[in-house]
Amino acid sequence: MRKLHPFTTLGFILGVSALILMVSGFFLPAAILALAGNFCALKEVSKFTSSFQFFTVLFCALITGLSGDLQSPQNYVLTISVMLAGFSSIGRIMYFKEFSYTGHAWFEPLLCGLSVIAWMFAAFTGSYEWGVLITNLVIILFSCFLASGILKDRMQLLSFSKGGYMIEIGKEAPEFTLPDQNDQPVTLSDFRNTRDLLLIFVRGDWCPGCHMMLRTYQKEKEKFQEKNIMVLAIGPDPVGVNLEMVQKLDLDFKVLSDEAQQTAMRYGVQIREYEHVMHDFKDGIPLPASFLVDRNGIVRYVSRPDKIGEFLNPSLIFPIIEKLPA
Repeated sequence: MRKLHPFTTLGFILGVSALILMVSGFFLPAAILALAGNFCALKEVSKFTSSFQFFTVLFCALITGLSGDLQSPQNYVLTISVMLAGFSSIGRIMYFKEFSYTGHAWFEPLLCGLSVIAWMFAAFTGSYEWGVLITNLVIILFSCFLASGILKDRMQLLSFSKGGYMIEIGKEAPEFTLPDQNDQPVTLSDFRNTRDLLLIFVRGDWCPGCHMMLRTYQKEKEKFQEKNIMVLAIGPDPVGVNLEMVQKLDLDFKVLSDEAQQTAMRYGVQIREYEHVMHDFKDGIPLPASFLVDRNGIVRYVSRPDKIGEFLNPSLIFPIIEKLPA
């Protein structure tokens, strides 16, 4: 059962309240409430990445823009500007399977640029309260801030992955023993001669893209079960955080805690120097990657380092699975 999204629910309530105020003619209070609702929903995107959140973000952005445009009925440029900004802030997550971490680098800069141009046009041609204009500008500037972070993240990931991974197809997978979400030790060699393994390295519970990735593989669980393949996610979070993530995402597979990132280092997917606009990672962070290890301990598949996030499409692995020895 999915947990209630408290901040997103609050954001939706604020958005509905803003709609009522806007219809009643209280435009500035409506814009302020909608702005608060927008940020409430964005606060939980990294935790839940749900359709309810996406709707709430765009709904609140819509009300923020309309609170200004209903004062200047000759056009709806302000609404268009803030909707572009809202879509820029969550569009990559909404279509993460197609966009991944590094694809379509033009998306955020283009939408942010158009959003800024539209806002400036509205500000100089329309008759708005300055408070409403500034409220809309806050959403636009925040989307630009997020866009700069996404571009920086893309450059860091691509720069690190140029050299490829330390693990190659046909080589033996490095041994490890890590605690799962229930603090039970899991050792790679425990599955020798019994099961094939799919190892998925994730960046942690903070990463909305990793949530999308884990949900995608959860949806394909029957396919992996048919082939007797165990999915193991490996991330830098402690056991308690992993347990919450497993419960939150309704995962049937294990999430292993690699806090010291020793396993990520052995597999060559640990970025030692990594900066993010919303988080501080002094000890580095794993690169999103996957490895298919057969029951003999041999690596049979490695996700492409030049296309980070490619393995979000599990069908790429299915042809390799069919070739594994029975």
